[in-house]
Amino acid sequence: MEHIEIPTQLFWENGNSWYGSLGNARFFIKPERPEGADGLQLSIQFWRGPLAMNLSEITAMASFPVTQGGLAQAAAWLEEQAAGVNP
Repeated sequence: MEHIEIPTQLFWENGNSWYGSLGNARFFIKPERPEGADGLQLSIQFWRGPLAMNLSEITAMASFPVTQGGLAQAAAWLEEQAAGVNP
């Protein structure tokens, strides 16, 4: 299995969102600024493919800070989720 790579910190700081996949794994990531929070958070929704997000059941969600460490945690979490749906 290959691995999941997500864009750099600047990509998220500019307000961009991202759809990605790996095998049967599908995910959507968008930056959000939760009320009362100091910084941006990556909000991630995960589902099993092949259908689009609006036609699928979201099976997992998570949030991570938009920092170098948070991006690494997000990618690791996505890898873990993908391992559960890919043979």
